[in-house]
Amino acid sequence: MGLLNKNSYKVEADHLIYDTTHPVDAKNVQVLITPMDAGVIERGQIIDVSEGTYTLHEESGTPSCIAAENVTYTEDDTDVIVPCYITGAFHAKRVIASPELTETDVETLREKGIILK
Repeated sequence: MGLLNKNSYKVEADHLIYDTTHPVDAKNVQVLITPMDAGVIERGQIIDVSEGTYTLHEESGTPSCIAAENVTYTEDDTDVIVPCYITGAFHAKRVIASPELTETDVETLREKGIILK
């Protein structure tokens, strides 16, 4: 009977989501990746979009959404499905972007409903 009270998992806050003053919405997107070594798209990473194709953030890219979960990929993968936040308020310091987001990038995200605070 003691098993009913056993913890099955532990939640650790990463503080990516700032607050719920703006609705948080998500969807799955297919992210094109360059074949290379295996890796991870990390929770909080910025995803760009161009002509309907999603890629990891680049200097010339147009930011579109934020990865909601860690997604691993192998060296043979050319694309992966990534759950992404498409609206909401997020901690700017917790978002992952390399290269760093410019003021134009931040405004582009704001226009799409992603507020960085």
